[in-house]
Amino acid sequence: MKCFRFLFAVFFGTLVYVLISVPMGNNGFFAEKKLKEQKQIISAHTASIENINSELSLEKNALEHDLDVIAAYAKKLGYVSENEKLIKVSGLPSRETHVFNPGTAEYHRETPMISEGFCKIAALIVMVLVYMILLIMDINRGLVDFSSIKNIFKSSQSVTIYDMQ
Repeated sequence: MKCFRFLFAVFFGTLVYVLISVPMGNNGFFAEKKLKEQKQIISAHTASIENINSELSLEKNALEHDLDVIAAYAKKLGYVSENEKLIKVSGLPSRETHVFNPGTAEYHRETPMISEGFCKIAALIVMVLVYMILLIMDINRGLVDFSSIKNIFKSSQSVTIYDMQ
């Protein structure tokens, strides 16, 4: 009966540990879901930044090698080539340059979870409580006898101890 009490208490402690740890623990379902959401957000930001990078690389390459693009940018800055006449038209809006928006910075957010230590302590407390309840039930039924323990204490009180130097 003593072994059954202990195994039953260990079973319930383990059950509590699993019931807490699997859904809400460090590697639980809830934490995994939140981490996947963060991964999707970061992947979307990474893809947009890669698109901006490829557009800027194409623009840089065109500015370095394509003479027509270089001339267009020079005219935009106010430079004029030889034998070219300028006509200034007022009232038309000027063409705006494209400003790339890389988005907002995405930082790692802590995932809400229950610590591993809390799960283990809760399981240990439940195990001890179940063991104590089963022990008390066995004492009430008369299955546990403490008379042998009383005899041990009585016999130890009758022993004389001498202090010798």
